[in-house]
Amino acid sequence: MSAPTEAVEAAYEKYLAAARVQLTGTDVTLADKAYEQLLAAGLLTTAELEMLISRAGRTHGPEFLATAYAEGKVDADTVTALVGPVWSSTEYPDRQLDHDTWRWLFDVAGFTVDGKSAPRPENPMRLYRGTVPERREDWSWSRDIKVALKFAAGVRGRPPGRLWVCSVPPAHMLAINTERGEDEVVVDTRGLRIVEAPR
Repeated sequence: MSAPTEAVEAAYEKYLAAARVQLTGTDVTLADKAYEQLLAAGLLTTAELEMLISRAGRTHGPEFLATAYAEGKVDADTVTALVGPVWSSTEYPDRQLDHDTWRWLFDVAGFTVDGKSAPRPENPMRLYRGTVPERREDWSWSRDIKVALKFAAGVRGRPPGRLWVCSVPPAHMLAINTERGEDEVVVDTRGLRIVEAPR
């Protein structure tokens, strides 16, 4: 199956919106309702925000987390607990929020491993990313070259790409997420030298 283009995805979303109107007489989605609940809420616990995100769908997790913290609906402990898992569970996190907003959220959280505060690594790491050239500066990297090679080959509708490598200083590492089996390190790639790995 070929990778869906953004135009096809947009057309499909438009089709779904029209179908909702035809079936329900309204274009309000579950995500819209969850977002309304978020804005109307007082201070939320981590579990309550997780519940709203689950109602909306994981694609909306980044927006919900950023809005909840910006609006004073959750405290920094909730950001610490959720920013890594929300990043990891979103299929294209770099597209859901801009890097400045992600930087802000990861700064609030501090360094985390699987949603828990942890000491930042002390030494640079050689990390890998498999993707097309234009997305090599996105932030999802892996310590496991096999994971990166799988992504370079094209998975989950992604087009085949190349294998990239970077020596990442500790200050650029924002979180480590291992729970999806991808040994992921979230990396702020600003100013880093990223090169194509020899194959």
